[in-house]
Amino acid sequence: MARPLSRSWRRLRRTLRVTLAWVALAAFTTVHETGMLAAHGLAADLGDTLLRHVLKAVAGGVVIGGSYIFFLHDRLRNVRLLPAYGIVVAFIAAGITVFAGTQGFGPGSLMDAGVLFLDLALLMGGTMVMLRINDQYGGGNALHLLGRFIKPRQQLRIFMFLDMRSSTSVAERIGDTRYFRLLNDLFNDITDPVVYSEGEIYQYVGDEISVSWGLERGVRNDRCIRCFFAIRAKLHQRSAHYQKHYGIEPVFKAGFHVGRVTTGEVGVLKRQTIFSGDVVNTAAHIQASCNALGVDNLMSKDLYDVLSLRPDRFVVRPMGSIPLKGKRTALELFTISLSNDPQ
Repeated sequence: MARPLSRSWRRLRRTLRVTLAWVALAAFTTVHETGMLAAHGLAADLGDTLLRHVLKAVAGGVVIGGSYIFFLHDRLRNVRLLPAYGIVVAFIAAGITVFAGTQGFGPGSLMDAGVLFLDLALLMGGTMVMLRINDQYGGGNALHLLGRFIKPRQQLRIFMFLDMRSSTSVAERIGDTRYFRLLNDLFNDITDPVVYSEGEIYQYVGDEISVSWGLERGVRNDRCIRCFFAIRAKLHQRSAHYQKHYGIEPVFKAGFHVGRVTTGEVGVLKRQTIFSGDVVNTAAHIQASCNALGVDNLMSKDLYDVLSLRPDRFVVRPMGSIPLKGKRTALELFTISLSNDPQ
């Protein structure tokens, strides 16, 4: 059986990054404040103050930031930012109230609790905004905001194109509004497997989803392949929900390919990073061949050759070759199943 995707490890790394950001901010503000005090003739021990503030930032980042990332971030993903922030602030207020109660409600403790609450509320507000921006760009690739891809560059990338089976007939049967809700539910359920396989959702086109990985990231621990099986397992677990609300159990087919693409930003008012290259169209073509070959996933030999699929986890079957428009040679394909899959 393929190992589950490591959400705990990803959450731990996010907690570490948040904690480091809080420490850096604490160090900056401490140096600035002690400098201002010194400029006005007020002595302040920089080393002692810096140590105290850094320790507080570490404790706050681990306890408060970690609690949010491990227990609240995913649950509040579909809640608008301001209501989600209100929920987090309420948790912070409750925690500080309990802590202050254990210390006694003297005037000093109340003032300290108020300052602590304000500091944590502001820090968590900024943290939530940055995490949501990070999620918006997929796979933590917030470097897009820094203009990393203003100049086009070439990369080796893996693409997985997903498409729901029988989507046209489903849309006709349940109507446009319910179909839109269905897609929203599907995309929400697909998010976690993509996130925890460190993939990037490249685009949504109707009921089709394209996911991408940098080559090294995608092949490590077979992440790109395990992502597909994690999606399939998640939808199977949620089958009762889909049967109840839409009368179907959604099934996706997937096409995988790897190759060199040109990556760059286009547009002015709605700037977007795109991938240009034959590999993108080929991945879509591979996915479109799933129905004809009677399987739910297909991968190119190019990708198969760079993966190290363990036979105790995966069963690989050759599926022959398909012709590609404009290509002299046909594309050799494989399909993959889990070694313990009864199908």
